[in-house]
Amino acid sequence: MNTQDLRGDQRVAAFLLSLDRDKAAELMSRLDPSVVPAVAKAMLELDQSFQDPESVDVLYTEVARDLHTRRGVDCAPVDALHELLSKSFGDAKGDEVAGEIESRRLAERPFRVIEESSPASIATALAEESISIVAVILAHMTPAIAAEVLGRMEESRGLEIVQRMANLEPIQPGTLANLAQHLGAQVARHEESRITEGPARVQSIAEMLNFTRQDVERSILENLEKEDEEMASEIRENMFTWADLGDVDKRSMQKILASVDTRTLALALKACATEVEENVLANLSTRVQEMVAEERELAGLVPMTDVLGARAEIMRAVHALIDAGEFKPSRGGEELVA
Repeated sequence: MNTQDLRGDQRVAAFLLSLDRDKAAELMSRLDPSVVPAVAKAMLELDQSFQDPESVDVLYTEVARDLHTRRGVDCAPVDALHELLSKSFGDAKGDEVAGEIESRRLAERPFRVIEESSPASIATALAEESISIVAVILAHMTPAIAAEVLGRMEESRGLEIVQRMANLEPIQPGTLANLAQHLGAQVARHEESRITEGPARVQSIAEMLNFTRQDVERSILENLEKEDEEMASEIRENMFTWADLGDVDKRSMQKILASVDTRTLALALKACATEVEENVLANLSTRVQEMVAEERELAGLVPMTDVLGARAEIMRAVHALIDAGEFKPSRGGEELVA
């Protein structure tokens, strides 16, 4: 399709959704706050044709043409080295030496190129692989990226993968190269189809805002709220979720729990992720822990809708604290120091 037929806000929306969240957040933070509400609404209303990778390619081409430049105009180090070798030794010898260097680099870090993709895309691609394959791949990635990817997996699967990683035998370079090629194709497929629909788009916007500065986030949401209060509220809810309570520090958690009654808490903790339950209970007094345990036992089996309702009540209290400036969640990409 020809994206020149789209409005400006629609083109910007499609472009941002096709990028990694931190890159998209950086670009969004530089937009005029007055245009952000229109861009956010356009994200939720994009035509389904943008799920076709070819449409994204067309968009990139047209944006590049509009900017009178090409994407990636700065040479990567390997390209610069290749050019230098060709000038020094001629094309044939330069290609040979550059090929040898690249082979050594890939032998040392076979998944180096894939590591440049978003952890979300890597995790999605690995969800289709066996635990033994995932263990081999993550064991040969940098620890920081492997941890990011593991953090996006189910707890039980992640535990099995880590156990398998701890007992790996040496892997032949050829096997690793084949795995890298296979995974690269899978990741590329997920990266190309990153423009999603409905609720996933709201989550994408929320993730972008999590990577922006707090003043930028506040400005964007305030302007968006003037245009569409319901959408602004939905984005806020996705920026800090029930699962995020597992990472809240002691002082903040105690502030959150101060306004929650024991019955609501008892219901909310049913079928709860271990990290969240442990963090909640660790910030309750022994007496309140006993009361919550008693309430859970008395409640017996309850409908999941009641559990979700209790969690929603707690999350409303959390978001009220955030809006009042009394609780500030750690932000995406933010470095924590002691």
